[in-house]
Amino acid sequence: MLDKISYKEAFFRCIDNAKPTGLYKSVFVKDALGEFLAEDILARRDSPVFSNSAMDGFGFRKSENKKLKVIKTIYAGDKYEDFEIKDDECVRIMTGAKVPKEVDTVIPIEKCIEVTDEYIVIPEIKKGANIRLKGEEITKGDILVKKGTEITPEIVALLSSQGIVNVKTFIKPKIAILSTGNELKEPWEEADEEEIYNVNSHSIKALLEKNGFSADLIGIIPDTLEKTVEFIKNLKNRYDVIVTTGGISFGDADFIYEAFLKNNLKPFFRGIMVKPGRPTMVGIMDNVLVFALPGNPLSSYLNAFALMLPALRKLSGAKKYFYNFVYAKNKSEFKLNPNKDHTILGKFESGEWEVYKDYKYGSSMITALSNSNSLVIIGRKEKVKEGEILKVIPFNIGFCQNCDFFND
Repeated sequence: MLDKISYKEAFFRCIDNAKPTGLYKSVFVKDALGEFLAEDILARRDSPVFSNSAMDGFGFRKSENKKLKVIKTIYAGDKYEDFEIKDDECVRIMTGAKVPKEVDTVIPIEKCIEVTDEYIVIPEIKKGANIRLKGEEITKGDILVKKGTEITPEIVALLSSQGIVNVKTFIKPKIAILSTGNELKEPWEEADEEEIYNVNSHSIKALLEKNGFSADLIGIIPDTLEKTVEFIKNLKNRYDVIVTTGGISFGDADFIYEAFLKNNLKPFFRGIMVKPGRPTMVGIMDNVLVFALPGNPLSSYLNAFALMLPALRKLSGAKKYFYNFVYAKNKSEFKLNPNKDHTILGKFESGEWEVYKDYKYGSSMITALSNSNSLVIIGRKEKVKEGEILKVIPFNIGFCQNCDFFND
């Protein structure tokens, strides 16, 4: 019989058993987008490297004098020996220019009472104004970026500002995707009325690639146990993760589970009390993580999104692998099966969430996915009321370190 664990328990079994290998590689920062750092990155120098002016204006040593003689002009990039500045003197200085050692305040040009080529008259101004001090943002030796951080364009900017061009990142797992079913055809093949297209492999591959993972499409396994056992045996030594869709239920031709067992599978679970997506199995086969997902396209995609992706991020050394979420007000009441958990599609917009078609869609209806932009995961209850506040996972929201995105 299929297991009857909750969706939340299934999630944590996937997460708890995703063990990072610790293997890493060295990559150029410019090629590292979407990778996860394998070590802390330390600042190589202060930022700013030198104290500099935050404005175009005049720099001086704060005193009681309000009329100051202009003795020099300093541009960004100028190199010079420090010099003495008297209490009644100032320098004309540009944004980003190095501030002389004795200058402790900068006043913008437009704030001056009077400006000539020879002198300026200034109002009262706070000491230290408009000067960016050396090291006030980053101090040399500080942790710049922590191990497990995903490299984003913003991180690239930060690393580049420190002159860092190479980083160590964790090696991501090699992933194989295969489907079962003699009735399946690839999208580029002709399909008759008794055949269907292989949606699952292509949608899951696209989901993985969107999230920084590459995967090989291995193809379709014929519905025979012997061929499936041999096929999986040949994949074990070539991949770190195997993803299958279909063949995990109890039909005469559903024997993926048995084929995995014959290849030394140790399951974490087989079956989740959830709608849709109940026939799902996850386990470990020697050192290979296995995700056997349902055959129905919607069920397969949702479990790949909600269960597999977070586990793959952890397996890849990511620090953040829990889905982030937003709170939203439910627009209209809808009913649920109180004996199951639910992964429900809908649209999030302007602080409100609306379930797709009153939650009256089947697990093979791909339009439910293409017409939605978010997911809610709800525990066992009879209905969701209008105005109820829900935790919503927009498809593009990203990940956090330890967020509880379940609606228990």
